[in-house]
Amino acid sequence: MWSEVKNVLSRMMSSLAFHTWIEGTTATMEDDKVVIHCTNPLQKNWLQTLYTSHIEQAIEKVCGKRLPIQFEAPHELSDEQFMRMWNYMIALEKQTWNLEARVTKVERRMEEIEKEVAQLRERTDFLERLLATDEQPVPKTYIH
Repeated sequence: MWSEVKNVLSRMMSSLAFHTWIEGTTATMEDDKVVIHCTNPLQKNWLQTLYTSHIEQAIEKVCGKRLPIQFEAPHELSDEQFMRMWNYMIALEKQTWNLEARVTKVERRMEEIEKEVAQLRERTDFLERLLATDEQPVPKTYIH
């Protein structure tokens, strides 16, 4: 059942978020509730805070009913450790979003440059055809 839930979640979330937070989890059914086994306390807290509603929706889609969920992790972090890790993860998320935005901008610029290069090739081909004919000479200063 959990593999089906993970499959649904993979379509609801970004690939990066799914692979970072969901892929390594396992789950069991205990007393009519889904117990999600996380690999570490940070993952547990992150899932509880940001993805509980997504997980509930995916479980409902697979099971046909809403089931309570519980998160478990092997070790608990102190509040200070958790906050340090939490802030670090948020900083990484922001960096990822910034990098994705920069990549998108670079991709758009590359498309513009490719169009410009294609136009220059067309002009070059046209000028070469003109030079190949003796009908209309083109001054050498026009060609660079």
